[in-house]
Amino acid sequence: MFKGKKSLIFIAVLLILSLIVACGDPAEDEDAVMDTDVLVVGGGGAGLAAAIEASEEGASVILVEKLGVLGGSTMLSGGIIHAAESPVQERAGIDEPWEDFAEYWMEMSENEADEEMINFIAQHSGDSIAWLEEQGVVFEEDLTAEGISPAERGHHAEDGGPGITQPLEETARDLGVEIVLNTTVTDLIVDDDGGVIGAEGENNNEESMTFNADAVVLATGGFSQSEEMKDEYSPVASGQFCYAASGNVGDGLRMAEEAGADIVAPDGVIGFRGVAPDVPYRDALGGLVFVPNLYVDEDGERFMNEGDYYALMYEHMVENESDEFYSVFSGEVPEEALEEGVEEGVVVRGENFEELAEAMEVPVDNFLDTVERFNELAETGEDEDFGNPAIASIEEENLYALRVHPATLGSFGGPRVNLQGEVLDEEQNPIPGLYAAGEVANGQLFESVYPASGTSITAVIVMGREAGREAAEGIQ
Repeated sequence: MFKGKKSLIFIAVLLILSLIVACGDPAEDEDAVMDTDVLVVGGGGAGLAAAIEASEEGASVILVEKLGVLGGSTMLSGGIIHAAESPVQERAGIDEPWEDFAEYWMEMSENEADEEMINFIAQHSGDSIAWLEEQGVVFEEDLTAEGISPAERGHHAEDGGPGITQPLEETARDLGVEIVLNTTVTDLIVDDDGGVIGAEGENNNEESMTFNADAVVLATGGFSQSEEMKDEYSPVASGQFCYAASGNVGDGLRMAEEAGADIVAPDGVIGFRGVAPDVPYRDALGGLVFVPNLYVDEDGERFMNEGDYYALMYEHMVENESDEFYSVFSGEVPEEALEEGVEEGVVVRGENFEELAEAMEVPVDNFLDTVERFNELAETGEDEDFGNPAIASIEEENLYALRVHPATLGSFGGPRVNLQGEVLDEEQNPIPGLYAAGEVANGQLFESVYPASGTSITAVIVMGREAGREAAEGIQ
């Protein structure tokens, strides 16, 4: 029927096509397998820092990120890093020892934090500012006091969080770090001796992925986007919305625990406040929570210093146990933003104090007494009750009340690690091949009150670098 070489070729093509039709594409049927020296799980600040350091140590590195972009919660942050003995401070003529920074951090944790680790982070905080500048991060020359300390340790990256993560991503790519996006790591691969030798996951196309590695660095962020995780590890924040990265659902904590890690969870969070989950605190409406107006609870009563540090305000709100709080605006107000809030149902208004109280659904007599006392204190210029230095009278005109809720910026809790970033088991022995850094492993750093803006990113960079470097050195 068929003659010559062309016929033979035709037959061969038919056979191949029939095999493909019968068996399908082999690449789709088999798991995608990737091999590397160091696998970094999570592409936020800690993951990028770890990937860079591991690569610079000569290791091949794969970084896997579940979202379609890198940056994590560091990218979403204001770009503040708390540090001492930094080149920025030196240029500003600030001479402050790292020991003062460490002492402040320990005091804010009521001396419950891991002192050795706090000392390590504080001691290396200035070096990490210098390292970030080497990667292309540009810091503003004006430093700020953060938390309740007067020391100027707040280093502000230009362009905020992206001003930190974008230069780090560029460096990682330039070093040849292989970046895999839209892929969720679901399980660690553990050998018969309990050592971690890689991880498995799935990409957004529901294709299985296997990553074989000599060392794995967990940098998956916290768990504040998971109600189940909060109920278990930080019940103080149960039911509260948060502004952390959407991927922060506790993947790393769960995987570390399954590998035998000792979990440290002090039932604390990076406490904050906000209007609603879909109202960013950086826009005009959401930013009204920062105005130090009169705050009242569901009983129409004042309960805190409205100009206090945000983490302490969160603590007061949680301790009060009201379901909702109100910030009262009057007189000359940001009317456009407040009217937007009225339309969205997060702001109420009234023609007088009584009408405003009714709109807030708080006891009218209580609210009237609260306003009278507040105005008395404002007239004297001294807040004897709560110490608000910005206290100012409330006029009975143009009255609005903004609904405010406790919210979080991040979680506390995760696997216990040593100063090398190695994950420890319940007997305090390192789990071979497993490291962790960043919010996924911050349970030793805090207690209930977040010390100051930027302390989380300080730990992210310091410990991310350390974990990446140690992971690479450990396989050589």
